[in-house]
Amino acid sequence: MFESFKYKKELKQAFSECFEPLKSVLDNVPIPMQTDRYITASILGTCRAYAEDHNTTEDVFALLVDAVFEEVYRQNSMSVQTLTEKWLEEEDETFMSAYYHAKEMYKHELNLEWLANYAQEHFDPAIEVNHLT
Repeated sequence: MFESFKYKKELKQAFSECFEPLKSVLDNVPIPMQTDRYITASILGTCRAYAEDHNTTEDVFALLVDAVFEEVYRQNSMSVQTLTEKWLEEEDETFMSAYYHAKEMYKHELNLEWLANYAQEHFDPAIEVNHLT
């Protein structure tokens, strides 16, 4: 179980850096990313491939996914996870395609440049309303 702390740290850092160019001054990602099948499936698929590569249990996998979604989506994590689970259970075509693509892209290392490029091509950076910097 102690390995999960190391794995959570690695995954959270990788996804945080991946989406850094799009984050607001308060570290929030753009709101449309919360309902984007490609992004959420890519997160889940990468976490699955990482967990399989490290031979984790399903319980550890669940902890890793929860940690990454909290890192990326903050206070909206649970609603995004619920939507993600719905797409997974429904075997949504767009979602599943992105999920399997992410698993293939893993290749035993957390190189998320492909996902960072996709996100930057498809989303504008987040801004905070009523926030002065």
